[in-house]
Amino acid sequence: MSSYGNDSGRNGNRSPGHRPGSRRSISPRDGRRDEPYGRRDSRSNINSTYDSHGGERYGRGGASGDRGRGRYNTGRGGGYSGGRGGRGGHQPIPRSTLPDLPLEVAIPGNGHRFELESPPMVGTIGERTKIIVNHYEVQSLPVVKTYTYDIRMKVPPSSQLRGSEIVTPTQMAKVLLHESVTAFWGKRFLFDGVSLGWSPDEIVKVGGTKTALIDLPGGRPGRINQVEMSVRCTGTLNIAQLVQCLRGGAVPLDPMGDPLLESCLKWLGALFRKDPASRFVTRPNANAYFDRSPGTFVSLQSTNGVLEALRGMFQTVQIRFGRLTLNVDTATTAFWAPGKGLVGLCEALTGVPSNLNGYFLADPSQFLHECDRLVGIYFQVRHLKPERNARKIKFTKWSLKNAIETEFDETTGPDQTTRTSVRDYYMRKYNIRLVYPELPLVVSKDGEFPLELCFSAMGERFKEPLQGAETADFIKFATSPASTRLEQIKENVKKLHWHELPLPKEFGISVKTQMLQVDGRILPSPCPQFDGGRSDLNPRIKGRWDLRNKRFIEPKPIRSWGIMYFPTGNPKGIETLRTFVRDTERAFQILGINTPRGDPPIFHGNPHGDFKSLVAELLSKAHDAYGCRADLLIFLQHGSIEPTYRAIKNVCDIQFGVASQVINAEKYFRGEKGQMQYLANVGLKVNVKLGGMNSLVKEPLFQQKRWMVMGADTSHPSPAQLRMNPPPPTFAAVCGTYDKDCTKYTAVATAQGGREQIISGFEDVSRELLVRYKEKNSGNMPEAILYYRDGLSEGEFAQIMANEVEPLRGKYFNTPSTLAIDN
Repeated sequence: MSSYGNDSGRNGNRSPGHRPGSRRSISPRDGRRDEPYGRRDSRSNINSTYDSHGGERYGRGGASGDRGRGRYNTGRGGGYSGGRGGRGGHQPIPRSTLPDLPLEVAIPGNGHRFELESPPMVGTIGERTKIIVNHYEVQSLPVVKTYTYDIRMKVPPSSQLRGSEIVTPTQMAKVLLHESVTAFWGKRFLFDGVSLGWSPDEIVKVGGTKTALIDLPGGRPGRINQVEMSVRCTGTLNIAQLVQCLRGGAVPLDPMGDPLLESCLKWLGALFRKDPASRFVTRPNANAYFDRSPGTFVSLQSTNGVLEALRGMFQTVQIRFGRLTLNVDTATTAFWAPGKGLVGLCEALTGVPSNLNGYFLADPSQFLHECDRLVGIYFQVRHLKPERNARKIKFTKWSLKNAIETEFDETTGPDQTTRTSVRDYYMRKYNIRLVYPELPLVVSKDGEFPLELCFSAMGERFKEPLQGAETADFIKFATSPASTRLEQIKENVKKLHWHELPLPKEFGISVKTQMLQVDGRILPSPCPQFDGGRSDLNPRIKGRWDLRNKRFIEPKPIRSWGIMYFPTGNPKGIETLRTFVRDTERAFQILGINTPRGDPPIFHGNPHGDFKSLVAELLSKAHDAYGCRADLLIFLQHGSIEPTYRAIKNVCDIQFGVASQVINAEKYFRGEKGQMQYLANVGLKVNVKLGGMNSLVKEPLFQQKRWMVMGADTSHPSPAQLRMNPPPPTFAAVCGTYDKDCTKYTAVATAQGGREQIISGFEDVSRELLVRYKEKNSGNMPEAILYYRDGLSEGEFAQIMANEVEPLRGKYFNTPSTLAIDN
């Protein structure tokens, strides 16, 4: 194949950098492992809204297993940075075509059933009930020995390129499929894809090692292509001690921190990952699997069909509720829509539906900036033979030249070459007249391709944060009621069909097909207090409060304010904007927020202008109107425009230090119904920004001693940002309460190395929060701290305890502290 997709084989000279490609993209559907994946999956357990269904209640499915950044949450904007999400949607569940699950699963011949008693109920508050959780109990473990193996692979010096002994994913896939390896391991061998293996068979004596050189195809002239693999038997799994640990209830908070439990959980995780990883779209050693089938995906219309949300399944082995379980849930993430031409993707990303050539020529740097999201995805072509078209090719970077400027020496006969351009080559070779010859070429290891001949491949995850309306569209698809989630999870269990898999049976393992039921309690609903202590609101199980005719506990007056309106093609007149101001004043006054007399200045702003100058002018007008600096600036814009929102917050929060509120004009102008409710919701945010208190909940716990509720999380750069030089940092934020009712918060933010989950300098950050608490409480320090920490996997608990929890226990602060950690 030539550097530009020639089917004629490996003949012909190439210009420097235009290398032929015999590389074959490996797909997880083949059971192999060279698929490109970006951000981690989003998921959550069955929520605890307690919808009734068949006389049972649905409770939280337990803590997460491996937890990637970017997980979907039902909070603001979901797990992606950017705009706020919607309230979620409900999609009908397609009728299942899979067979029903058996009520009972037989115990394999080499397995033994083990029964565990339910752990004792903890706590006395609330109504007792049975709760269905999305966990499936492992009911049998092997009675035969399970041997453990340490597997190492390296490239010997005779086969190394550039002096590296590291085995690539492609080389590892070829080794695993090699006849000599599969014959040596046998059908019952299990490999975790990294360095661990397990088998009921003793293929190497305990303590012994076997090493072999594996000859791989694809060697270059004068250089053999080999990988050295060594297999060492390290012993056997201690299954009896695992069962004893479970029966004794001696499971630590972090099971992965215990060597025995860690080895068993890794084995079980690899065992139940092997089958779905060979059938569904996934990434190496991940716990989420995706199958694009009817009812599991939806196009994100806010992206003009470029992206789609795909709902898959999540599965992980855990120790929960005193049992060994498989936690199954839904997982939703964003993918590039498959089969889309990259030209079409560029048109959507740039917002230019036509004349893409002209747009690029007018500002190449802007085009590359907007379309840089495509770098790293895998694509396919359609102009070659079917077997070549089926290959997935990685988009590594943009070329600095286009199809007219790029020339190479094409072989036209025996010992004869002709200098030709890419545009002329495709016209002569394939009778393809390029429509966009002036666009930069797509660079890959297989050569360089015209953009218009490339099409997005199936299973390509979107690696960047969703923005604004994209997030809202995603959340509407990702969220669903508990009863719907239950049916989705049951469908996922049918797809996973553990009871039919031969390998778990070989190890003597079986899993129940019915969800686990545990004892639980429905805690009393909190009763928020408004307007001087009145407490007549109780959301019960609906999870919502009615704020009509309620006044805030501590409303903060507005002494000076201003309005900035960003008009669109059909702008609102000044009288319409004044009506908006009067409605806002009325809604605020119902809540107790007083506004100054006289109309605030209404300023028309340019969303593409200099925001610093616009805000400075609005502040000046507000000062002239009321004689004091503005307490609040309201920005009225049509739609959710993320760049505008970010610019407003940057200027107001960082440069001028003034409270700001961005309002979506579409939500107010959609009609009279819901206007006042929407403005009341705005009032909730405004009052807190001004330093007021909306409501409080008289929690008995907080009345016993001085408490501080502290929370921490980190925000990491996206994969594309990590390619920057230098990459941006990870930002960490820690907030803490400073009043006796734990309703007022202060926060400290810090920057640290990219992708670092543990907060560096946590001692200094927490000390600052405690100093602020002391200033607000007559020199008193908190007597107890409740610490909430988000973003952790189970394997990080020990690090968090050492680096963040211990400083709070009193190691650095002279204060008695009680601490609880929640993830």
